[in-house]
Amino acid sequence: MALIAAIVWFVRTRDWRLGVALLGYVAGWLPWIYFALANNRTMYLFYMAPILPFMVLAMVLTVTLVFPERAAVALGVITLVTAANLWWLHPILTAETIPYAEQQARLFLLPGG
Repeated sequence: MALIAAIVWFVRTRDWRLGVALLGYVAGWLPWIYFALANNRTMYLFYMAPILPFMVLAMVLTVTLVFPERAAVALGVITLVTAANLWWLHPILTAETIPYAEQQARLFLLPGG
């Protein structure tokens, strides 16, 4: 949602800071999606690691522009939610052996689906 808000904000205000963050994100994302679709290759998440700084910049700039008086609180909440998500997904991301039911629960997959 932050990227959509950043695009809308950039189109309306032509803020160069958001333009740089979005350009960096698109420059990393387009080749990734091209090779995934055109060459039918498996694309792993770590291939998008160079995009991460631009994604974070776009998110921080968008939050500070949309919520200028409460930016610190909003960014703190986003950081806590991200840390909790990484903690929850740690066994999956580090390839630990866990029961199948726990794996499904951590990936938010519905039973039987």
